[in-house]
Amino acid sequence: MKESGRSGPQTSTVRSGGSNTAKSEAREVSGSGRDGGVITPVITDGAHKVRQFGSVHTMTTRALPDQRAATGEPLLVTLAGVAELAQVSRPVASMWRKRFAAADDPFPASIARVNGADAFDASEVADWLSRTAHGKNPDAKMDAAAAAVPAGFSFSDPQAVGELEALIALHAQRGALDSCTAEDLRNTAAHADPDDTQLRSEVESHADRGAHWLGYVGRLVDAAYSASAALALVGRRHAASRGSAGSAGRLSPDAVTLIGDATRALAHFETAIILDPHDAEVSSALAIALGDEAHVTIPAEPAARQLRRRLRAEGVWLADAADGAASRSVTVARVPAGRSDDIATMLRAVDDVSLGLSDDDAAVIIGPARALVDALSSSDERLRADVLRTGRVRGIARLTPGLVDTAPREALALWVLGAPMGQVAIADRFTVVADLTDVPLTPATRADLVSDIVASMGSAREVRAHSFRFAIFARTAALLARGGALVESSITSQGTHPKAADLPALIDAAAGTVQADIAPIVTAPASHATPASATVAHLMHDGHVRMISGTRLDPDLLGAEGLVVVTASDLESPASIGSTRVNQLAFATQHPTAQLTRPGDVIFRTAPTAAAWVDTDGSKVVAYPARVLRITVGDPGGLVPEIIAADITGAVAGPGAWKRWILRRVAPHAIAPLRHALAGITAARADLEARAALLDDYAALIVAGATSGEVTLIDTTTAADAASTQ
Repeated sequence: MKESGRSGPQTSTVRSGGSNTAKSEAREVSGSGRDGGVITPVITDGAHKVRQFGSVHTMTTRALPDQRAATGEPLLVTLAGVAELAQVSRPVASMWRKRFAAADDPFPASIARVNGADAFDASEVADWLSRTAHGKNPDAKMDAAAAAVPAGFSFSDPQAVGELEALIALHAQRGALDSCTAEDLRNTAAHADPDDTQLRSEVESHADRGAHWLGYVGRLVDAAYSASAALALVGRRHAASRGSAGSAGRLSPDAVTLIGDATRALAHFETAIILDPHDAEVSSALAIALGDEAHVTIPAEPAARQLRRRLRAEGVWLADAADGAASRSVTVARVPAGRSDDIATMLRAVDDVSLGLSDDDAAVIIGPARALVDALSSSDERLRADVLRTGRVRGIARLTPGLVDTAPREALALWVLGAPMGQVAIADRFTVVADLTDVPLTPATRADLVSDIVASMGSAREVRAHSFRFAIFARTAALLARGGALVESSITSQGTHPKAADLPALIDAAAGTVQADIAPIVTAPASHATPASATVAHLMHDGHVRMISGTRLDPDLLGAEGLVVVTASDLESPASIGSTRVNQLAFATQHPTAQLTRPGDVIFRTAPTAAAWVDTDGSKVVAYPARVLRITVGDPGGLVPEIIAADITGAVAGPGAWKRWILRRVAPHAIAPLRHALAGITAARADLEARAALLDDYAALIVAGATSGEVTLIDTTTAADAASTQ
């Protein structure tokens, strides 16, 4: 083992193994990796290898498997798994079960329960889909294992998932494990991982269980087309079982490529690349992209076991730690490391990376802009300032939103750390900052940004000689002194608000433009004090509002009659609210303590985007993961439901983000007249929409009459002109 550039933890060195070239490549329709229910193409070469995400794997021959574990028990699939297997929506699978229960070829009966849901024999379901031609997946029989689980297995169990990943990694090295006894399995794992750095403990734990999942492993690898794709699928299903990952979700390919380009540009001969053990998907992609010549190291900590398994399956093999010792390092880190990490935790992790760098080392850090560049609370601001004062932060870039699958509206930021500028007074040190908020990460954009980043690592003279495309100079002392955002977002700067002094005149002008649709709202240009905006957490602490969780509903209870159910997806299009209902008696029986909404409740969601809707009527069921913010009637603290909904919509998404949402408030005496005014505007808007719909219907009927030949349209203008000339 060797020490990495980061202080404290040991690292082990890895080098890419296997061929990285193919003599003849042909894209195969049937050979594909799996991304959830979406099939992504792979490339095969003449030696019958599969190249996926830059790595080479032996391609398995896909036979029609019997979907059973090694014990002979069938693999189980829930209705959600049926929908994934058939590539349809979840309600369609439920409808099949009900509609074809008494058909000549009925939908298979459930045989077990998995996490409280009915489960079916995956083989029977796949056969039924193939026989009846239901769904959109002609390969349902071969793909069934990818949507199924063996009895007793749960993707929400980290220990079980670790054992399954270890078995897949062992399968990648040793081939099929179906015929192994428990003792064979232990011996094979000890031979493959003698130092127990990645899979031995997990495999031995599974042997102690009785080695029930060996057959499932082979079928899962076959269904996913490769061991690496199977590991990626397991990782995604495990993440999905734990709810939205928010800011810690999967990075887009553009973001991963940018990290790789920046890392490669900062590395040179005899440079160690220290990967982030907390994001196995990104780190394995980087290890493969960097190629055989890269000197890659992994911190020796428990979180690295999953990464080592992924690298082993990808064909990146552990090498002797003493092989090719490096003189410097480039550390790659991503924050947050977990979905529960708050801003302070993220900034402490960044500080740890900075403190672990030696004079010649560098680091590439990517994380949410809300932590790395946006305005912070005073305590978090001090943490970030501590890192900036080291002088190691040489480049800062705010990136475009949409680079995290589970937080599409959240912007990321990139930090590049290096040695402090030599022979420059602390007061004269500078950092280059760039705003790419509205700039897509095209190849040209990435190349120019990386060029700016590399230039920022040079001496003061070299930096000033570079022609920057995106970056500008900012004195580090000025960044520390001004506080607030380190990079001003172009979106924020463009979204200017009218000056307070101009509002009375602007309101009068706006009222004049809509006076035909609504009576003007009486206002007076008299200024008064208003409560300051505050975070949801602060308002909850003061008792002005409380959060009520949604109810976990059994999908089989949903129908077309009963209480209205509001789901998280309904908040995307509130017009759809009312289409989903639940029987009132059945709901009360299964959820006796659940609360219905009250008038004025704000129903909201945090993922995939933040959205909210005001329930003006009440008596609705809110389905988890949607939740409710309920204003305290006796002490509203200046909160108005409609303003809350407006402030939430488009806010930062992700787990825990809702507590940091900032809500605007009004003076207590303004709450009632403001709500009355907004209700009048909403009613006027609804009336206009209804009239527009009537006009659309009228136009459609006129067109239908003309095209059918049943109605003759008379040109009244021509007729009037003809009459006037007689």
